[in-house]
Order: sequence, then C-alpha cells, then structure tokens
Amino acid sequence: MVDWSNELIFLLIFDVVALSFAVWWLSRRVQSKIVEVNERKSKRWIREEE
Repeated sequence: MVDWSNELIFLLIFDVVALSFAVWWLSRRVQSKIVEVNERKSKRWIREEE
C-alpha cells in the first residue's frame, strides 16, 4: 500500500502558505485602494470648500 502521509502533509502546508500569501496580497491591494479613494475624496472636499 502507498504511504501518502508525507505528501499529504507537504501539500497541506503548501496550501496553507499559498492561501496565507494570497490573503495578505489581496488585503494589501484593498488597503491601498481605500487609501487612494480617501485621498481623492479629501482633495475634492478641499476644492468644494474653496
């Protein structure tokens, strides 16, 4: 019988690392977009107040 335990553990660790990286990358992208939108809004508010 084939022993899949080592390969399965490696695959699970790889999946967790890849998923963690993907979540980290997407959260950074979303945060940068939120900052960009807030900067645009603040510039527009400053122009409207003048």
